[in-house]
Amino acid sequence: MPKLLRAVRLDDSDLHVFRAAGAARDGEWVTTGGFAVCDFEAAPRCNPPCHCQDSFLATGSTARCSIAEVADVAEEDAEQFVDALAWHFTKAWRAPSWEVARLAAEDELRHIGEVCETLADGVWITVKRSRDPGGALQEHYAVYDRLMIGTHTL
Repeated sequence: MPKLLRAVRLDDSDLHVFRAAGAARDGEWVTTGGFAVCDFEAAPRCNPPCHCQDSFLATGSTARCSIAEVADVAEEDAEQFVDALAWHFTKAWRAPSWEVARLAAEDELRHIGEVCETLADGVWITVKRSRDPGGALQEHYAVYDRLMIGTHTL
């Protein structure tokens, strides 16, 4: 069974951090979102602030979150994930066709699978992005054991 990432909302902090772009709902499927990053030099001055250097992107709502949880996913949910992301690529990123958007979404699904393949279900991860000297995007993940905090569904 493949693994994907779900948004984790421990408290209302993501509502404040991502108020311009929206905060992902707890449990919403998210992608690493490396395709949706801006120029890091301009990021502190983005209007609205995007926080793309250290957030995940929800596939359905395109809202953002700080923490994601590794979760097994049924094939049907994986297909819905790909369809939602392909729709986003078509509408927001103006993919040249549905077929191209779908291939890109499937590639993103594979990338998430690679990120999650060695991680246990239920662990939380965060992401921090940077550019290497050649300008290529680098994603660095930190892994945490799931905590029992607040009202988060465990």
